Amino acid sequence: MVAQILAVIIFLAMFVLIVLEVWERHIITLGCGLLTLVLVFGLGMHSMSAVLETLNLGSFFTSHFWYTAGQSAEASSGINWETIVFVAGMMIMVEGMARVGFFRWLCMRLAKMVKYKVVPLFVTFMVLSGILAMFIDSITVILFLAAVTIELSQLLKFNPVPMILAEVFCANLGGSATMCGDPPNIIIGTSLGYSFTDFLTNTGVIAGVSLVVVVLYFYLVFHKELRASEA
Repeated sequence: MVAQILAVIIFLAMFVLIVLEVWERHIITLGCGLLTLVLVFGLGMHSMSAVLETLNLGSFFTSHFWYTAGQSAEASSGINWETIVFVAGMMIMVEGMARVGFFRWLCMRLAKMVKYKVVPLFVTFMVLSGILAMFIDSITVILFLAAVTIELSQLLKFNPVPMILAEVFCANLGGSATMCGDPPNIIIGTSLGYSFTDFLTNTGVIAGVSLVVVVLYFYLVFHKELRASEA
């Protein structure tokens, strides 16, 4: 009973601290995780085996950890290190590409290809948002794409809100299409043993059809406003 009470208190404290933004969220979650190991499993349950099972460090020394998509949900327990390593590697790659200016270069190159015309730029950036979100976290895609969109809007004198709104929708669809597009997909894939191809051939088809519909919808809604800005 004591262990359950401590777990609830720690959870509520973590939730309140995250909402209040007292400290950085990763510090709060890691600190509460450590308190759970010490107070709930250690003092409350007096179970060292529960601590070791939760940490799940033995998964690093299994062959399937490094070359398969994951194991079955029944065989897995504790921290899903596959997801953490996957996300960490992806974020390191994205950070390196951002620092060398790859994403800004790509956006500007596409803008130059459409001769800086607002409507073709609008459609191009929607498609670009969806494609990039298939391989990179969708929130990261929007962060740099919105920054470039605002920069171009100041240069070309158009309203960036419709374009950013459309990019958000397309990034959400692109992220749902593949295993590495969104953290929930990564968790599902690594936990249940699904591969990149499994997501692409199932959710990817639906996301592709939806992307076409969304691009057409936003074009029909905003093309007059954007053409006026272009003029």
